[in-house]
Amino acid sequence: MINANDSYPGGLRAELSRKSIVSYVFLVYWLLIFEGALRKWFFPEYNHVIFFLRDPIVLFIYIKAFRAGLFGRNIVLTIGFLLSAAYILLLFIQLTTLNVNPLVLGYGWRMYCYYMPLAFVIKEAFYPSDIMNLIRRTLYISIPISILVYVQFTSPPYSFINAGYGSGEVFLVAGEIVRTTGTFTFTAGQYMFVGSIISMIVFSWIQRDRYPVLKTPLLIVCTISSLVSLLLSGSRTAFFITGLIISSTLFGLFISNSIRLKIRGIAFIIALFVVGSIMFLGPFRDSFEAIAYRFESAQAVEGSPFMRAIAPLIIFVRYVLSSPILGYGMGIGTNGGALLATGKAQQYVLAEDEWSRIIQELGPFFGSTYILFRVLVTFYISRMGVKSVKRNGNMLPIILIGFIGFYIFIGQITLQGTLNGYTWIFVGLIMASCKNEDGAESVQLKNSGSYLLPSVIGRQRSKQ
Repeated sequence: MINANDSYPGGLRAELSRKSIVSYVFLVYWLLIFEGALRKWFFPEYNHVIFFLRDPIVLFIYIKAFRAGLFGRNIVLTIGFLLSAAYILLLFIQLTTLNVNPLVLGYGWRMYCYYMPLAFVIKEAFYPSDIMNLIRRTLYISIPISILVYVQFTSPPYSFINAGYGSGEVFLVAGEIVRTTGTFTFTAGQYMFVGSIISMIVFSWIQRDRYPVLKTPLLIVCTISSLVSLLLSGSRTAFFITGLIISSTLFGLFISNSIRLKIRGIAFIIALFVVGSIMFLGPFRDSFEAIAYRFESAQAVEGSPFMRAIAPLIIFVRYVLSSPILGYGMGIGTNGGALLATGKAQQYVLAEDEWSRIIQELGPFFGSTYILFRVLVTFYISRMGVKSVKRNGNMLPIILIGFIGFYIFIGQITLQGTLNGYTWIFVGLIMASCKNEDGAESVQLKNSGSYLLPSVIGRQRSKQ
């Protein structure tokens, strides 16, 4: 007689718990994408409440993960927990020594620490099939969102479809052409969504023989939709992220041991560039001219884009030498912190770049520890991604690193909530896509038609 528990590593109860955690992570992910629509179009009077709607769900995930034993031994996670505890101590010290609203300090701690453990829960809970499900469903919704983006692009700046919440401020590229926001309240969310779907499209085409996420006709439609969202974004950052994704993909192809993968990957990148250029210079020429003007005018004011990208690596040293030992207050330089402190959302109350603002908020010592932690996480996932390509020919981690690597390293994830959520969720997906691959061969999932790497919850099994 076969026990039902034998069908699942760790037992049926452990598998049901894992699936429940995965479902709640999906809910957090969908809220990240669609909460902006609720805030700016449907329930603007509750926009601040909706912004924090994800937080209790994340806490519930942590409770379930702790009970399921998914917070395992991981040196990076341990360091993250220790720093989170240290920043709670710093929070109370700042509360007693600085004239800062305690809600600002609490919000600051949330931005620095709250979503970090979620990445490691995803690492342990997600199977490859769960990752492919997330990719598949994200590409599905890219189709209606691309239609929404087109409507925003062709609509007047102050039409309902382009309205933001609160003051309703709309950002323009040039003339009357808007920077589209999709379902988000601000352009940052939209360019992160664009980056995510571009990375998923690149992966789905390059490794479609091994991981057939979508059937070819639907994949073509999703590819066109993703390009529409990119080309009509009006965002230099969206193009910058796309460049990083392509660069990371080329690096992964270079270190891969598969000649066939190299040929397919390079051929796809060339085809993507050709199709994108035809669309940009053809039906979307207005967008091309607007973004070209935006690049030129920004360079005239800000200087070289390359120098602007690397400048924060140098500028922050100035603040290490000049900032107070305990900083100005955790969260005081964030958008939400400024809203809580002054009653009005403001950008760049402190330094504009991430590392400098971290030093100003936390002080030279604590700020440096957080920066070093971000560097450690970047190195950790990059090492995992390189090993995954070399050993197993799995390109997904290295492609996703192209999307999110810049942000976990030096991006403004402690400034803006959507950037924060996207970054830690995709760090988790990178780690999850690397695990349990050594020596594994592709297997076909029952009734799904998808070829995925098998995954084993070794930790659950070892506990029994």
